[in-house]
Amino acid sequence: MVNKIAVIGSGLMGSGIAYVSAWNGITVTMVDIKQEFIDKGMERLRTDVMTGIDKGKITMTQAEGLMSRLSATIDIEEAVKDADLVIEAIFENMEVKKEVFAKIDAAAPAHAILATNTSSLSIDELATATKRPDKFIGMHYFSPVPAMKLLELVIGDKTSAETIATAEAVGKTQGKTTVIAKNSPGFIVNRLLMPVMREAILMLERGEATKEEIDNAMLQVGKAPAGPFTLGDFVGLDIAYNAMSTLYREIGDCFKPPDTLKNLVESGAIGMKSKKGFYSYGADIVEPEAPKGADPNWIVERLNMPAVREAMILVDDDIANKEDIDMAMKLGASWPMGPFEMADKFGLDKIKEFLTKLESESGACYSVPKYLE
Repeated sequence: MVNKIAVIGSGLMGSGIAYVSAWNGITVTMVDIKQEFIDKGMERLRTDVMTGIDKGKITMTQAEGLMSRLSATIDIEEAVKDADLVIEAIFENMEVKKEVFAKIDAAAPAHAILATNTSSLSIDELATATKRPDKFIGMHYFSPVPAMKLLELVIGDKTSAETIATAEAVGKTQGKTTVIAKNSPGFIVNRLLMPVMREAILMLERGEATKEEIDNAMLQVGKAPAGPFTLGDFVGLDIAYNAMSTLYREIGDCFKPPDTLKNLVESGAIGMKSKKGFYSYGADIVEPEAPKGADPNWIVERLNMPAVREAMILVDDDIANKEDIDMAMKLGASWPMGPFEMADKFGLDKIKEFLTKLESESGACYSVPKYLE
């Protein structure tokens, strides 16, 4: 039973996790390394609560209850000493996270579960920093945490069934829909988002379509909430590049970041937050390229195929099941349908034919998965 959670990190993710936990009746202590970070995180939480009151989504009594369940400190040992669950939500750096987990492991009670909100790092490697790998799990939330319904639970080699059940119960209390993935690069959502992004950039580099044509096709025909270039700029091209680079390192050439993405990130053009990415935001609006006349239906099929293929590989490798993969992509990436729902719509024979042709033209990154054999 989890009554008390310690959240390590008071940034956007950490404060979001603290908010949904306290809102749903759990006592939370938020920790960070400097008082100014804590102050900023608590200010963000108060602003969210006040916005809720202003919009009539939360009463003053509820707000007072929520805030009474929240506290913050810079003393990590103090925060975790009576926690039932500790969720780490700091930046993506393996060595720093391992140092933090060694500290948490030494101070937290024996029954406490330790969780990481990493979106790309190995759960098994992080667990080696602790003496309780059976009580270690990935709890990957999506931003903004209060609004996004998905929670990816990532299972390490030694994660116990009891730990999984407890994490599922916490997710349910927080109002999340949980999906389960075994520890593997990118888990479910990033593993399937990156091939679409990469394919869109390669299509652009090959001169097959303009970015406007690609984004519009995914919006209008694909019914996606945003095209890959708009989405990349919104999320941050630095984040996309790092996620793709991790997958490239772990899985190989089929995830190699294209030069266009690498050059944009190295030049500091990382999307909306820098006023320039694939598109410009602000005064120097660039005129769109002349259209190439690409068929929007072809664009959507061409971009979705690598993601559908990757989803089938996840099932072949026993990393996740079809239902969880579909659910993850709909809730975590706002896809109108999951990859297996797409596969049903396309027809498996058509996908096999499409991939066979792609493989003969473009190589092994489009090979037919066992799922279709």
